[in-house]
Amino acid sequence: MNSAATLSRLFTDIQDDLEQVDITFQERATSGLDILNSASMHAIASPGKRLRTAITLLSGKLNTYRFDKLLPLSVAYEMVHLATLIHDDIIDEAKTRRGNPTVNAVWGDKIAILLGDYYLAKTAGLIADVEDFRIDHLFSDTVATVCEGTILEIMTTGQIDLSVATYYEKIKNKTACLIAACSKGGAIVSGATDEEITFLYDYGINLGIAFQIIDDILDYTEDQSTIGKPAGNDLRQGMVTLPLIYALQQQPHDGLAQKVQPLLNGATQSEEEIQAVITQVTQGHGIRQSQVDAQIYAQKAREALHHFPVSKNRDVLDELIDFVVRRKN
Repeated sequence: MNSAATLSRLFTDIQDDLEQVDITFQERATSGLDILNSASMHAIASPGKRLRTAITLLSGKLNTYRFDKLLPLSVAYEMVHLATLIHDDIIDEAKTRRGNPTVNAVWGDKIAILLGDYYLAKTAGLIADVEDFRIDHLFSDTVATVCEGTILEIMTTGQIDLSVATYYEKIKNKTACLIAACSKGGAIVSGATDEEITFLYDYGINLGIAFQIIDDILDYTEDQSTIGKPAGNDLRQGMVTLPLIYALQQQPHDGLAQKVQPLLNGATQSEEEIQAVITQVTQGHGIRQSQVDAQIYAQKAREALHHFPVSKNRDVLDELIDFVVRRKN
């Protein structure tokens, strides 16, 4: 599946608004301080799939579309997302993202930390422009929850006995809550009823969980040419994700735990040893059960969405579910 072509087709009707979000992001992210401005322009030079912006706008289109309010909201969500990525790269000591040098690799950790903080500070003004106290609370709670998810991820790094329940708590807080905030925020701004706001939150949280499960599957099944990082990158970082959890539960697991534990402990391992673990996970129960879980959460997202009347915008949000679970990068 060609991801760019698929999203280009799905986003045809909101393409102009997506571009306006990009323009406004760059305007609001510009600093008069040269080094901060250079780091900022570097960070936004390779945009992602813009799923969060699209979900915010499309959720807003299910009721009264108010782009004047959705614009600052969308930019704020994109800024907080980019801030979390920059901070993640520092924590992970990552040197590249999507094949490009990270901010911390070019400017060092101190500038990268402050750039992330700069983005978070800028979001306060953007949220104020929305002029809705419900958005104030939603945004504040979301940023706090993302921080909690990141801390939980750090605390569970290296835990070979990580439970499925803890894994889901981590990804719900770190990844899914921001996607849910996008769909819920779009609903609030568009004048949706309380019931509709709840349905769109449920759509976003379940889509976000499915999104992260697929990310964790791709970390094992794809290579650097498609996902921009080596296969098994999470494993190399000491992170236990759903495919590995399920693989370790499989009986017999053919000594998988004994192979994985040194990696999680930070012991130097040969590439052949790492690839042996990756192969065992991909060929066993772990990937298949993770794919089943992703489909379950995708269906939950679809059920929440289908409380809304049939419309072109609902259809696009529906197709985004398929895109998320079928993508290869």
